[in-house]
Amino acid sequence: MIKWVFKTIGLLLLAVIIFLALALWKGGEPFRWLGRQSEQAGEMVKEKSEELSKEADKIKQKTDAVRETTKKVTKGIRRTGEKIKEFSGSGTEE
Repeated sequence: MIKWVFKTIGLLLLAVIIFLALALWKGGEPFRWLGRQSEQAGEMVKEKSEELSKEADKIKQKTDAVRETTKKVTKGIRRTGEKIKEFSGSGTEE
């Protein structure tokens, strides 16, 4: 456990040293590049999520239409069944 803690602290110190060296040597250009790349990735994610949300809305509208049609058909079948029972005289009359 102690070895793991020392290794973690060592890696953190190494990361800080590399960060400071890059900042002093390149003047922060690698960090600006990283920022631009992450901004481009964010824009792409935003565009794709908007496209997916439009597709999801279309799918939801289609499923709602199918659901409504199914309800109408079910109601029609019930009415037809009731009419057939009334016509044949096998209704629930006692």
